[in-house]
Amino acid sequence: MKIWIDVTNTPHVNVLMPIYRHLKAKGHELIITARDFSETIPLLRKNGIEPIVLGSHHGKSRVRKTFGLLGRYWQLLTRVPKFDVAFSLGGSYTAPIAWLRGKKSITFSDNDFTTHKFITYLFSSYFIFPSYLKYDGAKKRFHLRDEQIKTFDGFKEDIYIADYMVDEHFLDQLPWREFITIRPENLKAAYVPKDAVTIVPELFEVFKDQNILFLPRYEEEKKMAEGYPNIWYPAGPLNGLDVCYYTKAMLTGAGTFAREAALLGVPAVSFFPRKEFLTVDVVLQEQGKEFKSRDAGKIREYVLAHASGDKRSLGDTSRSKKVLAEVLAIFDSILEGK
Repeated sequence: MKIWIDVTNTPHVNVLMPIYRHLKAKGHELIITARDFSETIPLLRKNGIEPIVLGSHHGKSRVRKTFGLLGRYWQLLTRVPKFDVAFSLGGSYTAPIAWLRGKKSITFSDNDFTTHKFITYLFSSYFIFPSYLKYDGAKKRFHLRDEQIKTFDGFKEDIYIADYMVDEHFLDQLPWREFITIRPENLKAAYVPKDAVTIVPELFEVFKDQNILFLPRYEEEKKMAEGYPNIWYPAGPLNGLDVCYYTKAMLTGAGTFAREAALLGVPAVSFFPRKEFLTVDVVLQEQGKEFKSRDAGKIREYVLAHASGDKRSLGDTSRSKKVLAEVLAIFDSILEGK
């Protein structure tokens, strides 16, 4: 079977890889397309995948986003080779293109904020959600059938944590052995309020006494680190799970890094620039595994109280392995028509 997989953002790559390897082992022919955004392309290549690059990110301007969206739809419609089934995280591109070609599509999502996107719900054939996701409203609004929705008991980060092996040479890439990590908010994302501002400069100030691994999203963000001898950023993408494993604490303006760190037992802070959090983040916060705040002082207090410089050992990943097996079984059942 020919399966088209579209990758539009950096965190999607890690989720994709175990699924990619499984589908390959099953003998399926895979077509990989990707949007040139953040570290998506370099990370795919680092994993040995040379994608068909179509489209790029167009910032926060609604006009530019609209033209970029339509332009990428046209590229996908005309340039993606023939396929039997389409798959992506989010489904906003694969679902309508597959529908136009008369093919089925699988949409994976853990994002409550995008559940209002009618395109995904209108055109997707199947949905794979973590059981925590609140999808009842969309199910009723778009008249989705029970057989279209498949759920698994876990988080999307479990899918790749399941096979994670610590790189014992990871620290050789860094200038120090102990550090905290800071990842900025994605202020260019559509889900972030237009008036949102970054608190990264404030964090740099309150953590002057700590080594900081800074992971900027965009080239212009590197300027924020100028003048700080305790801050270092890499020339290319690093393995996110290795960063989470070795860091004393993970501070991020989004959710993926926070969830990865939390599931690995590392102090995780999210300074996401919205009052509402994804349900999956709320669950981890209620479990006491993730701390939320946009107050730099409170974040410092939390980090100093919970961070440890001791080298940790990788905990039990059996739960994550069970989640991965469940997700792969869902894919097989869909592809086999069961």
